[in-house]
Amino acid sequence: MFFYGFISFLNFIEGGFIFPSEQRLTMDWSATTATKLHMQSTENPIDSFHMEKSKVSIAIIGSGAVGCYYGARLWETGQYNVKFLMRGEHFLVSKKKGLNVKSIEGDIFIPPNELQAYENIEDIGKVDWVILCLKNTGIKATQYLLPPLLTKKSRVLAIMNGMVDYDIVSLLENQSLDKIEPNEMQLVSPPKLTLCAATYGGMALLCSNRIGPGHIEHSYAGKLTASLVTSSSDDSQIIASHKEAMEELWRPTRCFEFCYDDNIVRARWTKNLWNLPFNGISVAMDGITIDRVVKDEGLRRLAYNVMDETIAVANKDLMVRGYSKDYFLGQVEKDQMMTLSDNMGAYHTSTMLDFVNRKPMEVYYLFRKALERANQLSVPVPTLDTLVTQIEAKQRYYNLF
Repeated sequence: MFFYGFISFLNFIEGGFIFPSEQRLTMDWSATTATKLHMQSTENPIDSFHMEKSKVSIAIIGSGAVGCYYGARLWETGQYNVKFLMRGEHFLVSKKKGLNVKSIEGDIFIPPNELQAYENIEDIGKVDWVILCLKNTGIKATQYLLPPLLTKKSRVLAIMNGMVDYDIVSLLENQSLDKIEPNEMQLVSPPKLTLCAATYGGMALLCSNRIGPGHIEHSYAGKLTASLVTSSSDDSQIIASHKEAMEELWRPTRCFEFCYDDNIVRARWTKNLWNLPFNGISVAMDGITIDRVVKDEGLRRLAYNVMDETIAVANKDLMVRGYSKDYFLGQVEKDQMMTLSDNMGAYHTSTMLDFVNRKPMEVYYLFRKALERANQLSVPVPTLDTLVTQIEAKQRYYNLF
């Protein structure tokens, strides 16, 4: 049980955009429809009990700014049995007063008598879906947090920063990461799943903050992209069913776009195209917001340089894996990232917040792994190298591990 006590999560996650190769879904459910469904499911306590048991069950692991936002959006549809793993004061306040999500797309309140919040992972039980919204600094805890929730039919979506996907599968399958050479997991396919049906990577574009126990504030965006990482079966029909299941999960939600990308490598590098320059510069500059990055001529040029290097690594990575140029990143994606940043305002990136609050920073999976991959592919990335060197120096100086 002591493994669970140290998991307390507050995270912001950036990334995830629509590109030509992605499958798009339009989420346009009305608030009225969602509210009616939820009211119908809670009018009679006895009927509600039986309906809850028959609903698709979802466990939110890492109920911070991101987990609570997406979990609340799923809850408000009235179609899902959503359970939150919470800790400490966040758990106590939420259980007593409910979970409040203040959002530019419409507020959500889950009353305390309807909020399914748990302190212990074993109390949640087996579920159909696990949505991981953890800091990647605590990635090794997944080998203890996931198994109690899974059946052979369960699916896992990791909405996390950085190149975490293959390591999560390895931990789930009880394979030690300590024996894996640096970047080896980026060269081979992940191990075949035995404990669940599928795992996915999630890339979220979401400006959200936990402003206090039981209180989430969503100020911008919300787009979510998902890609299949691996399956328990190689059968093409089963692979197709995983895509359909993911799309079906988010179909009833409103207020944000969901899209499915059929290439996890491309999807992660697309996310890196924003995370590497903007998370990186915000920390290297000792904690500045995005508006200051884009409005400064030198920092804006620096961000463009990191984007160019990221695109070069991404395309080389896709090429050596056998993907065609249709999957390559380019000027369109680069322009989209900067346009997004220009309209983001005084946003505090997740890594910058960790830095200024002197909390462990997501450095290895977010920055170091990308740099290692560039070196492995012999792609020169001098600007990114310098940026990562600065960030790692700050991490050592302040002991933010």
